[in-house]
Amino acid sequence: MAKIKEQQGVYRAKRDMSESEMISNAKASALHALEKLPGDATYDDIMYELYVLQKIERGQDDVRKRRTVAHKEVKKRLHRWLK
Repeated sequence: MAKIKEQQGVYRAKRDMSESEMISNAKASALHALEKLPGDATYDDIMYELYVLQKIERGQDDVRKRRTVAHKEVKKRLHRWLK
C-alpha cells in the first residue's frame, strides 16, 4: 500500500506536464519505477510495473483531454444495461 501511495505522488506531479514533456519523460518514469523494485524482481514484476505506469499515464491524459464520463452518467448507463 505504501508503494502505491508513493507512486501516486509521482503521478500527481505529472498532471501539469504537457504531452511532449510526458513523452520525453517516459524513459525517466520507467527507470524510476524500475529502481523502486526489489533486487529479486522478475520479468513479470517489471512488465507489470510498466503496464500500470502506462495505464495511469493514459488515464491522466484522458482526464486532461476531457475524455471521461461523470459518475452520475455511468450510474445511469449501468442501470439501463443491467435491466
